[in-house]
Amino acid sequence: MREPLTSALTRAARAVTARVEQVLSPEGLTLDQWLVLVALAGERGLTMSDLTARTTASGPTLTRVVDRLVATAVVYREVDPEDRRRVRVYLSPRGRALHKRLATKVDDVEAELLGRSGAKVLDVLHRLGAE
Repeated sequence: MREPLTSALTRAARAVTARVEQVLSPEGLTLDQWLVLVALAGERGLTMSDLTARTTASGPTLTRVVDRLVATAVVYREVDPEDRRRVRVYLSPRGRALHKRLATKVDDVEAELLGRSGAKVLDVLHRLGAE
């Protein structure tokens, strides 16, 4: 009998998380912190709402994650110049260097986990996430 999709995806997510955290933990990062760095790496600042959408972290969790990244000078906050009611989060030069240093290692872990069927697996996952 085939394993139900929910069980298989949960098991796979936990396995990927554990492997990626092995790369991140020597740098003192959690997976949630890494997801924030990834979201910010290609942007010129994001609001907390944008980060919530991109990381799927809850509001309170994301606030704690960003607070910790601010405390370690990996990211910084500034008032949005176009809407002073909003705050934007930016990757600092230190954060950009950290992301660059770890991105290749995380990519290697992901490529190893996906193997030769990587593109097909990612297509299915993206399709599931879009629904």
